[in-house]
Order: sequence, then structure tokens, then C-alpha cells
Amino acid sequence: MNSQILMMGLNHTTAPVQVREQIASAPCIRDETLDRLQSNLTTAVFSERLILSTCNRTEIYTVTSHAGQAERLLRRLFAAQETLSGAADFLYTYTRRDLVAHLFAVASGIDSMILGEFEILGQVRAAYRKAAENKTIGPILHKLFKDAIHVGKRAHSETQIGAGASSVGYAAVALARRHLGALSGLSALVIGAGDMARRAAKNLAADGAATIIVANRTVDHGSQLAAEIGGHAITFDELPRVLSQADLVISATGAPHIILDRDMIRAAMAVRPDRPLCLLDIAVPRDIDPGVAQMPGVALYNIDDLQQLVDANRASREQAVEQVHAIIAEEADTFWRWFAERRAAPVIADLRERAEQIRAAELDKALRRLGHLQLSARDRNVLASLSTGIVNKLLAAPTIHLKERVQSGDGQPYLETLRELFELDTNDGHDLPSGL
Repeated sequence: MNSQILMMGLNHTTAPVQVREQIASAPCIRDETLDRLQSNLTTAVFSERLILSTCNRTEIYTVTSHAGQAERLLRRLFAAQETLSGAADFLYTYTRRDLVAHLFAVASGIDSMILGEFEILGQVRAAYRKAAENKTIGPILHKLFKDAIHVGKRAHSETQIGAGASSVGYAAVALARRHLGALSGLSALVIGAGDMARRAAKNLAADGAATIIVANRTVDHGSQLAAEIGGHAITFDELPRVLSQADLVISATGAPHIILDRDMIRAAMAVRPDRPLCLLDIAVPRDIDPGVAQMPGVALYNIDDLQQLVDANRASREQAVEQVHAIIAEEADTFWRWFAERRAAPVIADLRERAEQIRAAELDKALRRLGHLQLSARDRNVLASLSTGIVNKLLAAPTIHLKERVQSGDGQPYLETLRELFELDTNDGHDLPSGL
């Protein structure tokens, strides 16, 4: 059987926010969904498995010796989740070297909505650590994800891929600037105190917003962020009052439900009928009722509306993208050579074991025939070393050439020939995939 790496998932390029938010609900719901997925990834089909889930992607990485069955099972698993209704229409699949290059691109930030974002590298690392702790991965995914983290670090340290709008929070403030003009002198409300909210708040402060108010369900976290940016912290109960005074609202919580509903926005606008309100909802699932976009004086943007800014950002950094692609190609080649050589190792090991059996048997036969000479221990060791040296030298060149063939992609016929010529009965499940 062919042991292969296989990944299936969906992301911001294939699925709109209304689909992605179904799995990226509150942490408890997300964890329940992922736990159900994980529990159904049977070891009979998947020898290794890891789930990477963020607000903009859900991807399942596996190692399997039953590729066709594994792909069908993954599709059924996605379709069977109540919180993922309709997700099957937006799925993509990667295998072999394409999978390696894709994961390396994800870790580097060039497959993200915000080109060069750094947060995704931490999310890849967290997914790897969780899988390692749960012991759902083995040597292949261990190596793959450690290499992916290394590639992400190289991309950010060796190129300018992270310059400019390299986070959703940064891009949200840039979009607000496009809509409102200069932010200096404006009153801003940030809802949430997580990574995206924190980055947005810090960028608002850097842009000179006159007042920044942080609303968070956990008051301590909100107060900490407010102190860092020279703002004020409030509880969710105070949102109606503050909404009527804000020019800009950026919401980025992890809540499973709407935070700002139509009634709340309608009441705020009634107090300020001639004063526009800009709402940026960068949460997944969404924090703000989409219907408020129809209200007079209200401009509502969600995370998918950042795409125009993202495209402009990408165009300005084509050179950095090319440099990252070069790093990915180099590192993907290195991993794939390791993967290919690893799969040839059982055949080489069986060949050496067969050669050792023959060597030991023939040496023992020779020593019995020379028994009348009463050879000393030193003499016996000399003969043993001689036989070992002959075997090693005979196998050295074929082993090297075989590894080279495997790494270059046409090793399977040589492995099969080797098995046949030396009568190696290797039922190890490590055949090379077709085309390798």
C-alpha cells in the first residue's frame, strides 16, 4: 500500500464568511466540532492526523495508506458536521509535494487574506503542539510541521513579506482611513481584547485617534489593553451609551452570537441622525448584524471587504512574494527528498539484512572448514572484518544510486527490481506513490 500525505480543507478564498463562521464560532463550539472531526479520523485509515483551524481556514492534514478511502471519508466528515452545513461545496484537496508547498505558503503568510500576516505562524505552531500533545501525529507530520514553522520564520526574517498591512487589525484601520480620512480627532470604539482587536487598537492610537474606548466581556483584559494605548475600558453593558458617541467601531470578539444588533445601532443613530457611523466587523463569526448596513448613515464592512486593500498590498510587494516562493521551493524540495528517502529505507534495510544473513552464514561455514587450523580470536575477527568490508563495499554504490533515483522522482521501478532480484519480501506499506 502507498503511504501518502493528504489534506482537505476550506479557506477565505473558497468559502465566504457566512460559511467560515459556522466552524469558527465560540471556542467551545469550535472545539466540539474539531473534537468530533478528530474522533472520526480513524487510525484504520489515518495513521497521522492534525487539524489546523483559524477564523479564515479549516484544514485537516493526514497520513494514510488508503488515499481514495481517506478522501471520501474526509468529505463525509465535513458534510456531516451540523456546524459546517454547506461546507462540502467549498473544499479543496492537496497531496504529495503540492501539499508541502501549500502548508509552507500558509506558514509564511502568503496564503493569508492579509499578505504576510504573522499571526498564522503562531496558529500553525499551536496546532502542531496540540496534535503532538494528543499524540495524533507521527514522524511524518512532526517533520512536516516543524519544517513549516522553520519556513515561516525564514520568510519573515529574510524578506519584507511582513511589511505594511501585515495583520487584519492593521488592514481594518487602513480601511477606516480610506472611508473617514484622517483618524486624528475621531472617537473610536474597539470591541474585544484579543490579538486582532489589540493590533487594531494600537494602530488607531498610532494614527492619532482622539479617544479610544475598549469594550470587552472580561473587564481585566479590556483594562489592560486600554492602559497600553492610553484609552478607556468599559463593560458590554455600557455599549449603547458609547455607540452614540463613536465615529468608528472595530469589533473583533470570539463571541458565538451578534454583539451589536439592529436595535442597538438604530438607537445609537437616533441620538445622532446627522453624524455617520463607520462599523468594521473583522470577527468570524460576525459580531455585527449584517442588516444594519441598510440603515441611513451607517457604513458596515466585514472581513471579506478587506480584499481590495489586500490586493493593493499584494501588488506592492511582488518582489517579497517571489522571494518567499523561492524559499518555499527550496524547503519543499528538501522535505520531499527526506520523505522519498524515508520510504526507500525499509527496502535498503531489508537488502542489508539479507546481505548480513548471507555473510554470517558463509563466514560460519568457512570457520568450520578452517577449524583444524585452530584460529585465534584475532584471526577470526580479521576474517569477520574482511567479510563485512566486502559486503559494505558491494552495497555502497547501489545504495547511493538508489537513494539518488528515489530523490529525483523515478525510484519506484528500482525498488521493485531490487525486491525481485534479491527476493526481498517487504510488506511495509512504504512503496513510493506513483509519479514520485
